[in-house]
Amino acid sequence: EVMSYNFNNSSEGHITGLSLAWVNTEDITIGTGRGRDDTNTVDMVNGASITVQIDASAGVNALDGEHAEATSTWYHVYLISGPGQTTAGLLNDDGSPTMPSGYTHKRHIGWIYNASDDHILQFIQMGTSNLRRVYWNATSSLTRVLNNATNTGSYATVSVAIGVPPTAFEFTIRLTAQAGGDNATAFKSTDIINTSVWTRVRVNRSEYQMVTLPCPTNKEFQYESAHSSSECQAIVKGWSEVI
Repeated sequence: EVMSYNFNNSSEGHITGLSLAWVNTEDITIGTGRGRDDTNTVDMVNGASITVQIDASAGVNALDGEHAEATSTWYHVYLISGPGQTTAGLLNDDGSPTMPSGYTHKRHIGWIYNASDDHILQFIQMGTSNLRRVYWNATSSLTRVLNNATNTGSYATVSVAIGVPPTAFEFTIRLTAQAGGDNATAFKSTDIINTSVWTRVRVNRSEYQMVTLPCPTNKEFQYESAHSSSECQAIVKGWSEVI
């Protein structure tokens, strides 16, 4: 039997385990472990893997029922518990879930992204403590934010919201020069004030670069092309958050 919770006095914010895993386009699992609830009242303990289904009837181990399943949408994954209830999962898109009957405690333990094709984007989550890293293991076009792009004269801002959730503090992106010979495209973060260029890509120097950029506030980056012949591609490959 799965234990729901106890009043052991773990430190505020404590979590161990409760890792998320992609199963298929509609299902994920929550692994074993324990975590302090978001009111710092109880330790929620999960003793067996839980399957959560985005397309199941609203309630325990499914969407919370506030809104219908939507494409191109981020969903919080919560661990929930309550007196006499087994620990369960819950999905919600706005951060204020409607709790199923009998469930009184919750804890955000990660995110899933329901992509434009109405499938949960395939991912690999790393880490068993508060720091979690997620890498996309899906078709690159689903997290591609630039393709054959050029921008001269000033920096243009590009959103990475299709591949980076609201609580991420950094993201990893693959930058590729597609044309332009030795004419470079420069990239930088928008969350670091007066930052210089973080990296440049050009056809004659490198095939591609994997770069990690900070994004505690803005889920975006900036780029500028040295010449109108410079073309680039950018694909979000992963992100990190503290849960």
